Amino acid sequence: MDVKIIPISGCLQVVLAVLTLGVAPLAQWIVQRGWPKTLDEQGLVTRGGKRIAWSEFTKIVRVRTQVTQGSSSTVEHFDLHSPKGKVSVAAYRLENGDAVLDYIWQRLPEAAKQAKS
Repeated sequence: MDVKIIPISGCLQVVLAVLTLGVAPLAQWIVQRGWPKTLDEQGLVTRGGKRIAWSEFTKIVRVRTQVTQGSSSTVEHFDLHSPKGKVSVAAYRLENGDAVLDYIWQRLPEAAKQAKS
């Protein structure tokens, strides 16, 4: 399964690039290297090219971030941990994000699902 990212609007990218003197697009690229690119029965491949088997994942951590101070607006993503590194899955930024999370959840080892952070 190929994992596609929902693109940020071009206007917003230009504004962020100008306001941050080009740092925002670079930071976005660096962060997204740790996101999944493809998923299959053996494991996943990150956008940075790292292959990690399902059996190598040791825990999954749900990360919630409050995005506005006065209200209860939050976003969440999941961090999959393995000895080869961390893979972040932000379903809200992925096409068919819920299906991607479901696919991953079905293939993670039980020990990773039950590990406490």
